[in-house]
Order: sequence, then C-alpha cells, then structure tokens
Amino acid sequence: MSVSMTLALTSIDATAESNPKIYRWKDKNGHWVYSDVPQPGSKEVKLNANALTMPSVDTNILDQTDTTPTIQYTAKITSPEHEQTIRDNSGSVYVTGTIEPRFTQGLSVQLFLDGVATGPKQTNTQFALRGIDRGEHSLVMKVFNQKGTLVAQSDAHKFFLHRNTVNN
Repeated sequence: MSVSMTLALTSIDATAESNPKIYRWKDKNGHWVYSDVPQPGSKEVKLNANALTMPSVDTNILDQTDTTPTIQYTAKITSPEHEQTIRDNSGSVYVTGTIEPRFTQGLSVQLFLDGVATGPKQTNTQFALRGIDRGEHSLVMKVFNQKGTLVAQSDAHKFFLHRNTVNN
C-alpha cells in the first residue's frame, strides 16, 4: 500500500472517530438508554458540538506563590560590647541582644559561646553565663522560627574575661 493511500485511510478513520453517532431508545422499564450501537427502534441523537466543549483552564493560578512577605530578621549582641574586657572573678558574663523587627511570638533565641550552645532555645534575648574561664571568647546569637529554622544570626562578638589569680 502506498504512503498516500495509508494517509488517506488514516484521516478518514480519525474523522469518523471524532464525530461518533449516538443512539437512544427506551428499555422495557421505560428508561432511556444511550449507546453508540444502533438497536431496533433506536433514534440517532443529534449532538450540539458547542455544548460539549470545555473552556480552557487558567493555569496561572497554579503558579501563584504565597504573597505573604518574608520578614528579614536581624540579630545583634548589645552587651558586652565587641572586644570589651570584663573583670569578674566568678566568671559571670551577662549578655543581652536585640532582634529587628521586634521579637514576635513563635521566635526563639539561642546563644553560642565559642561555638557551643550555652543552653536551650529561649524566648528572650537576655542570658546569664556562669563559670566562664578567663581569656578571649566569641558569642553568637541565633534566632529560630516556630519550625526551628534559622532566620537570623548575629555577627561573632568577641570579649575578654579577666579573673584575678593568686601567685605564690
């Protein structure tokens, strides 16, 4: 069979399938029955092609993202000052910080001394550290959202702790 004959038969077959005939008749209980196969006493149903078309769907609604603005938080250690020398024989250091914009419900803060958490997450920015050894130390304050995701982190904040010693 030639290529042109194959194409012609394929197009006729596709046209026939795209416009099927529908028949209807009443069964013995008086209910309407529809089929694409004619039965004795059935009548062809004329279809309105416009009634069967569906409007296109706007797929742009699937691409929409949450329009809630993401809040950019910043964290800052305010005390002790950067590179401040603290003289305390007990090794106590009091740390305070700020979060901008204002601290909101659901946020938690954790302080790190020399890369190690000083305690569990808490809901305020005031920390009391006890028994800190003398020398140079680094503080970092991290802010977490309700899901535990890090949303802000302060710059590393260096301080020096001096403790008196008794030399014999």
